[in-house]
Amino acid sequence: MSQSANTRQPLLAVNNLYRHYALPREKLFGPPPTVKALNGVSFEVQAGQSMGIVGESGSGKSTIARLVMALDTPTSGTVSLEGRNLHALSKEELRVARRDFQMVFQDPYGSLDPRQTVARIVAEPLEALAATTRAEQRERAAETLAAVGLRTTDMDKYPHEFSGGQRQRIAIARALITRP
Repeated sequence: MSQSANTRQPLLAVNNLYRHYALPREKLFGPPPTVKALNGVSFEVQAGQSMGIVGESGSGKSTIARLVMALDTPTSGTVSLEGRNLHALSKEELRVARRDFQMVFQDPYGSLDPRQTVARIVAEPLEALAATTRAEQRERAAETLAAVGLRTTDMDKYPHEFSGGQRQRIAIARALITRP
């Protein structure tokens, strides 16, 4: 594939995405009410670009994130990463595809399990996605923590022992450990 053809295909393409949630029935014989969380959202992100989604509480930002990460299923529409429709993949194909993308949550206080060590938190994606030994996981965790500016001696500490900025670095390290 030529370089010019490669740059035309977006890294991420969200096309006409809808997500409606059914609520509990209010009447015995009536249809259940629905919440229209997303109605026809479309956007593209090219390789090397960044995009921010801004909106008030309840506007669908988290719903978009869950659908893009294939953690929820759209009512209709598609989410394609490098040309692959994530919601059309089998469970095994999706598990393999998830090596190519990770999420960094905005709130480092709520996204890190306070009962787990930093080494365990950072290495967790490797357990889910790759056949690695504990020793390999620990070694990769040390490398990734160093890459985000933390010391490898911090691996056996817990999240409460770090500042907010350091916690965000831990979250970034967790996202980078699979080398997406």
